[in-house]
Amino acid sequence: MMRSVGRYGSEEWIFPQIAQKILIAFHRKILRKIYGPVLVNGQWRKRCNYEMYRLYEEMELTRNIRLRILQWVSRVIRMQDERVAKKALKGYREGRRQVGRPRGRW
Repeated sequence: MMRSVGRYGSEEWIFPQIAQKILIAFHRKILRKIYGPVLVNGQWRKRCNYEMYRLYEEMELTRNIRLRILQWVSRVIRMQDERVAKKALKGYREGRRQVGRPRGRW
């Protein structure tokens, strides 16, 4: 369930480093809740990152999202040229921009 929440709609994301760091932190936070603390010499301590990743043997969430983005881009590349997603990927714009300063909006 954590994976599905973390990668919801991720195919269309712009995925900068800041977003990747936030998702990695979210992933670790959830794993810490799932696996809980460790009892060492009569004292409880948080699990280290490498301990959690050793227990959790699946692919990292950010790597999985990057793969999904690449799969989506390859799907868009194979689309016909008149499809909206293909036009957006190639940067086609229809019409012209209005002349002058943009309107101020609230």
